[in-house]
Amino acid sequence: MKLKSWLLSAASVLALSACDAPRYTSETLASDAAALSQVAPEAARERSKAAKLTGNFKTDIAQAVQKAPEYVSALSAVTEAQHLVSVSRAARKPQIQTTANLGTLSESGAGLPSNSVSGASGTLSLQQLMYDGGESAAAIDGAQAAAFIAEIEADIVANRLALQAGSTWIDLQAITAQQSALNTLMTKADQMLNQVETLVTSGMIDQSASTSAVIAVRRLELERSQLEAREMAAVSSYLKHFGARPKQINAPADIFGASDLAKIKSDWTSSPLLLQSAAQVLSAKQALLAAEGRKKPKIGLKAGLNAPKDRDEQASVALGFEVSWILGDGGRREADIAAKASRLEAAEQALEGVKLAGQEELDTAISQRNTLVKNLRTLDDQKQSAAKEIEILWSQLATGQTTVRQLIDAEVNGYRMSDARITAQAELAKLELEMLARTGLLSKKLVIRDPSAPTEATK
Repeated sequence: MKLKSWLLSAASVLALSACDAPRYTSETLASDAAALSQVAPEAARERSKAAKLTGNFKTDIAQAVQKAPEYVSALSAVTEAQHLVSVSRAARKPQIQTTANLGTLSESGAGLPSNSVSGASGTLSLQQLMYDGGESAAAIDGAQAAAFIAEIEADIVANRLALQAGSTWIDLQAITAQQSALNTLMTKADQMLNQVETLVTSGMIDQSASTSAVIAVRRLELERSQLEAREMAAVSSYLKHFGARPKQINAPADIFGASDLAKIKSDWTSSPLLLQSAAQVLSAKQALLAAEGRKKPKIGLKAGLNAPKDRDEQASVALGFEVSWILGDGGRREADIAAKASRLEAAEQALEGVKLAGQEELDTAISQRNTLVKNLRTLDDQKQSAAKEIEILWSQLATGQTTVRQLIDAEVNGYRMSDARITAQAELAKLELEMLARTGLLSKKLVIRDPSAPTEATK
């Protein structure tokens, strides 16, 4: 008997000693956080090796978004929210629990002989919720609304990242085109300066004409330096999104189709931001219903089996209904209901604000797009006129009807027209990307996420 008691006591001590001790102190927590926040020097290099750019606008942007930590994090949040739906559903399923007791009871003193009793007992219980005032149903609906909000948030993140990556691509391509146009002009300017020097040497024109022409060309060299600085900034942004330097930046694909404008006008109310705001209203409603359900009684079916310590005792079985009702809690539930009602009102007002802002942003974007399209037509006409003027001036140069400075000024003016058109075209492309992103169409066009992917946790 003593050996048995000793073994039971030892087993209890071992069980208690097996409990994990807290790992963190304020120092160790700060140390671990600092270690995680370190950026490995080879991280950028490894990401560059992993990036396999194709040069295709749609493919590379989709790949950049899919590998972005922010998007991966949003997808993980979706998975978490889907599992939480299963967690909320579990409350309405049978709850099975078992417990076991192992130990020794010792009695001594009062002049009586010492007496020790050792043994083990166990219980098995089953509970099934039957009524809870709608609290569990509201919790399930609220979890589903939260999962939907997480889905929409992932879509918002995908569209935002695609817009940022696409805008970076467009900016870099525009700078490349501007550099090409400026280099062409600089080549012509150098040729014209050589002609000026020849004319000055022969005495046909004054030295002041040469000085004036040189000043005009030096201004172009300053612009080239400014473009190179802009290119360095654009390449840095490109590396951030795509993970590797572009070998060749091609003109972006025209993904804004003729039917997209009509679709945006008709379907803007189903934009991710609006859907997310609407889902937050639904989530707030379910939170209010759950709070109201906590004021009502809970009824459940309860069954249990108890195995005694002593072999001489009989096992017991219990089956019946259990009713629980909190009659007083110091006003906690009433305060919770009031808080949830305020949250619902705030969500409803936020939705109205998003609706108004969405309509205003849509009208502004359409107006800006119409202006840019009109400006591009005007710039095309001006570019053609500038090209004709340059052609005429070149033909008059040999006869002396045109000075070299006039020709340089005309070439510079032609370059300005080309530069303005490149800028306007880039602005239009970025605006169209933004319109697609705001309505959620950009991520769909780029097929960033497989539409057949599951959107609900396994039951």
